[in-house]
Amino acid sequence: MKKVHEVSITADLFEIIKENILLHNLSKISRVVLKIGEMTCLEESALRFSFEAFSKDTAVEGAALSIDRVKATARCDQCKNIYEISYFNKICPLCSSFSNDVITGYELYIDTLEGE
Repeated sequence: MKKVHEVSITADLFEIIKENILLHNLSKISRVVLKIGEMTCLEESALRFSFEAFSKDTAVEGAALSIDRVKATARCDQCKNIYEISYFNKICPLCSSFSNDVITGYELYIDTLEGE
């Protein structure tokens, strides 16, 4: 079931790519850079597989796909410290308070689209 999630995400990304191809009158895309937060649970291999499948016979075929992972961080509600978190640990290392103020880690967007 995991791959279905990546396929759906890739379909949405390709809609954005198509809009940009038309908007900027591009004929060929050479590189796509994605920013993906650690908390998104996206499987990189499945995302790359679906990206390649969607790119077949399009202006994106053969384009390099770069994935920049964004560390998950939170801001402590008590002491305002910003620190790295995981799904299982959102405890501030300075004051031991729990925080739900996640500030990075859920990103999922096209950062750069290169083409001609």
